[in-house]
Amino acid sequence: MNAPVGDTFATLSMESKVVLFSLAFVWVYLVITAVLSWTKSAARWIYDLLGFGLDEEEMLGIKHHKKGGNRSKSKSKSKSKSGNGGKVNKPAGDAASSGPSETPLGVGQQREGASSVVPKKPSKTHKKPQHAAEKNHPLHINTLKGHTDAVNMVSFSGNGSTVVTACDDATVRVFRLDGGATCRAPRTLRIPLDRDATGACFANVAALDDPAATDGIVVMGTSGLGETRLVSFAIYDAAGKPPEVRWDKKSAMDGKTAISLSCGGGGEGLGVGGAPIRIPPVAVCSSDSTGVRVWAVDSGVEIGRFDTLQFKNHNAAVSMDGNMIAVSTFTSEVKIWLVLRSRQGAPMGVDSKRAAMTLKGHRSAVNWVQFSPCSTRAVTVSKDKTLKLWNLSVRYDVGEDPKVLASVDLSDECGAGRMPTRVALSAAGVAAVMIGNSLVFYKISHGLAGTSVKLARVDAPHGSGAVVKWMEWSQTPHAIDGDAVEVLATAGSDKRVSLWRSPRS
Repeated sequence: MNAPVGDTFATLSMESKVVLFSLAFVWVYLVITAVLSWTKSAARWIYDLLGFGLDEEEMLGIKHHKKGGNRSKSKSKSKSKSGNGGKVNKPAGDAASSGPSETPLGVGQQREGASSVVPKKPSKTHKKPQHAAEKNHPLHINTLKGHTDAVNMVSFSGNGSTVVTACDDATVRVFRLDGGATCRAPRTLRIPLDRDATGACFANVAALDDPAATDGIVVMGTSGLGETRLVSFAIYDAAGKPPEVRWDKKSAMDGKTAISLSCGGGGEGLGVGGAPIRIPPVAVCSSDSTGVRVWAVDSGVEIGRFDTLQFKNHNAAVSMDGNMIAVSTFTSEVKIWLVLRSRQGAPMGVDSKRAAMTLKGHRSAVNWVQFSPCSTRAVTVSKDKTLKLWNLSVRYDVGEDPKVLASVDLSDECGAGRMPTRVALSAAGVAAVMIGNSLVFYKISHGLAGTSVKLARVDAPHGSGAVVKWMEWSQTPHAIDGDAVEVLATAGSDKRVSLWRSPRS
């Protein structure tokens, strides 16, 4: 006759009981984790099915860099089969590989495993977007060409003289705008990657170890399997001097796919006793789920990671002074976290236990958040078809949340199926908003709640059928026709970057 289970358990040694309890704990933990993960995935699937969790690009059928995406997989397979697409090309940066308007600054240094091949151009049967808006609109001032696939991100250097772009053709390009934004033949540096370039932004030049380097950039790339790689380059203006890798994070998101990159900091601040100190920059990546990672750009050390716990991230932004991180998500609120720094200004971590501030006021998911150049304001656009300007100069340490300075009703521009998906705020208070396939400019008056004026609208800024994937204002005005003009750069799926002058208010 079998002994009761209780009696059998009582006869076990203490070591055996510890092992059994440990196994039971692990089993319960795995079950709870699996249930939570399944519940989260099911909720996101239901929201996406109903259209609540989709941004406008996804509703139009335009896929982001998702893990295991068909397009990326096919590209990865074609590369692995032929190595170079069946062609033998000269090294990147070589004069022969540059377009007719490009004067290479040097041969781009390849990372381990990188391909030196220019990816195949799309089939001739592919319908090209019509660029009537570029040619005819009075706000359009220039077009930067050379990429052979969709441009995912564009960023200005601090003085506005250089533009860096990241593209699905597995390259990053640096455009030197000698003579300003109207330069028709910019000197161009091409940096090849081993995967699609999904993000690129400038780092402060003071962070570079080599005084001969004129710029520093942080580049984000996504492989065919959705893995994210983050690389810091030093860029040189001297002819024949290739860019150099400063640090390389081959699995920056631990297998997750990053959907946005932002850099901030690098300027000066006040230290102990009011002495001026440098504020080293930080770089932030947001995953396509809920994770956020933060790195010190000087060293490449990861200084923080946190989870927004909001089903789905839309974008992450760093303030210009490098002290705040804002993340827009599936929910109607935007939370802001603080970057912790030493007395000398060095980034030490992120206060991930709790958000320092919360932007409350939207009635639906926030599609995009961006800081103002002065870092004291933030601007958001939401699926509730409003734009809001926020005052961040509050006593957050005692629980005071930012106040709404202005709320702009965008419903007149939002027709059926159209909604605001991107926003960028200039130093002069001009907000550029992507609404559907239209670029709309608004003058937002600081400190006067509810006051705004629509300045201009550009329909199909990158041509019919093309999508604007990123936009950014230059921090420094450009001299155009004798005037100091703010310039907006937009990156599109039409393989181009367009430069636009700010409308006169």
